[in-house]
Amino acid sequence: MHRDTATKLLRSELDKQGLTDWKLRLSTDQRFLGLCSYKDKVIFLNSHHIDIHPEIEILNTIRHEIAHALTPGEGHNETWVAKAREIGCTNTAPCSHLSFPPHVIDAIRSGNTIEVEVETEIIHRPKYTIGKLTDKCPTCGKVAKEKSSFEVGETKYIMLECNHLITKSIPKATPFHTLVTADADPNCKHKWEKNACVLCTANRPFEFQVEGMKFIERGLALQKGVGVFDEMGLGKTIQALGYLRFHPEHLPALYVVKSGIKYQWFVAITRWMGMNYLPQIIETGKDGVIPGLKSYIISYDLLRRFDLKKLEGLKLKTLVLDECQLIKNPDSTRTGEVRKVARMVEKVLPLSGTPWKNRGEEFFVSLNLLDSMKFDSFEGYKRRWVDYYYEGNKQKSGGIRDVERFKEYTKDLLIRRERKEVMPELPSINRVKLYCQMEKLEQEAYEREVDEFVRYYNNAVIGGEEDEFGVTQNILARLARMRQITGLAKIPVTLNDIEEHFEETNRKLCVFVHHVAVGQLLLRKTQELDIIKDEKIPVYALTGNMNSEQRFEVQEAFNKADQALLIGSTLASGEGLNLQTCSDCIMHERQWNPANEEQAEGRFIRIGQNAEVVTAKYALATDTVDDLLDGIVARKRIAFHNAMNKGEITQWNQQSIIKELTEAIVKGASKKKRSA
Repeated sequence: MHRDTATKLLRSELDKQGLTDWKLRLSTDQRFLGLCSYKDKVIFLNSHHIDIHPEIEILNTIRHEIAHALTPGEGHNETWVAKAREIGCTNTAPCSHLSFPPHVIDAIRSGNTIEVEVETEIIHRPKYTIGKLTDKCPTCGKVAKEKSSFEVGETKYIMLECNHLITKSIPKATPFHTLVTADADPNCKHKWEKNACVLCTANRPFEFQVEGMKFIERGLALQKGVGVFDEMGLGKTIQALGYLRFHPEHLPALYVVKSGIKYQWFVAITRWMGMNYLPQIIETGKDGVIPGLKSYIISYDLLRRFDLKKLEGLKLKTLVLDECQLIKNPDSTRTGEVRKVARMVEKVLPLSGTPWKNRGEEFFVSLNLLDSMKFDSFEGYKRRWVDYYYEGNKQKSGGIRDVERFKEYTKDLLIRRERKEVMPELPSINRVKLYCQMEKLEQEAYEREVDEFVRYYNNAVIGGEEDEFGVTQNILARLARMRQITGLAKIPVTLNDIEEHFEETNRKLCVFVHHVAVGQLLLRKTQELDIIKDEKIPVYALTGNMNSEQRFEVQEAFNKADQALLIGSTLASGEGLNLQTCSDCIMHERQWNPANEEQAEGRFIRIGQNAEVVTAKYALATDTVDDLLDGIVARKRIAFHNAMNKGEITQWNQQSIIKELTEAIVKGASKKKRSA
């Protein structure tokens, strides 16, 4: 039985018996199959029990424990027996205890399948057959476990413990360096400034990202998986997509990502791979899957509720696991569902800046997916690679032991680069876009605002008044309302990135906003984040109504803090601040003028800045004024760059930008109306 099915069944049975205020919990405690806690009003079910035992046993356990809840203090006496039978329990023996042999528990945690045969005597005695996640020897069919290996030229020879030899070819000379984003102007004679063309909107991978693609290529030629665990901000997504772009034999691919960044992956796939790779985003458990596509996107949260049989017919070849630290627990339902999908595919590609955070044992699931010959046992992994220490009289697990040997052992499985290693390859400002889609109600509100805007502007044009001061001010106010709607709609994406930043790094972060209401809501939502509360990360606000003394106090407090978050007005933060202790920011709302954004970015480029690069992420709501403004500002920025290279200084006319944006909105609305 599926864990989600079991929990829904338990919830239904509780409600049926009037126990609506009781809760349910899944547990991996080996001491029980089910447990009734009167004090907490909670019924526990053992996850392993659900995974491998027959449905009738699960249902009996559920009704057994509900009978306890209905007869408190009665134990297993006649009152309890009568109640258990009344609600449909067919086994009224005393509570059973989970007695899996240790090797079976380890097999479950190591990602292997378990087959159960029940021999009926006086009691039920389970008989277990372990189905290894590990590949089989192609000669004898036994579990393939590496004994030794060596390379000759472009071939790797692997001797298995069964004494059979397998060979694997290592591809070389794939032209990853020729990769250019699909939005490149085909007629442009690119003039590259690091990874960006200064003549059009094209991008290409950095050299270290090309090396990452080559590493993925080699790794996937030798084993089932390879992990890209570069530090946050170094383009793990680009490396994965670049590899798949040159290896269509490993498509279609399923991308499992955090729910808040599904659309970002959608944009990245189409931008780096092209429209031929347009992915389907699976939004709900009721969604069907479209056969014949090369890319599919689903969230971790949905995967545990999705009917995986729908995926089987797609003949998936590659599973990309973004933020793979989310499957750090070998006992979790999420991990179990990911493992089921991993069995469907040929290759697995996990990505994360922090594949384990607190304990070395958290790394096992990812390593097990990469190479189940090297990492075939959870208990064996802990004994060999996890460090332990004592806190008082309690033994606790720590990090990885024998680090140098571990690196040598995993050198073909994973790649990890820190920012300081690759800083010479990065620009002084590394700009990244965070894409999102508005929810239905927000989209409807935005479109109503656009309709009113277009109607007003067209009437002004008919009356010959479009250039008058009053009309211009009215247009500016209407544009501001559209921008505020998009600013509010983007808050979930920015919150997700704030959370990810502090989960993966110990660096500070600044978020810049334009509208007061957007800033206030973002500040409140940020303070509610678990990572902010749990790690006690201070959150500072810098607003336009602060005087110079207040601004200075915020600046000093932020700079002195070891780790902190600042949410500030872009315009209020544009001048007079020194934030050189921070190298990361999010531009939550765009500005009319690129110079205003660059002034905010420039707060970090000061004497005392130790980082080699400042990363500025720009949040964009697709199909809104954000898209149009982004294109206009990008063109202005390119022109500014070219002018500055020639020693010229450009002063932007905000009024011309507003007019260009207005015309783009009206033109876009007319085009959409004609297509409808």
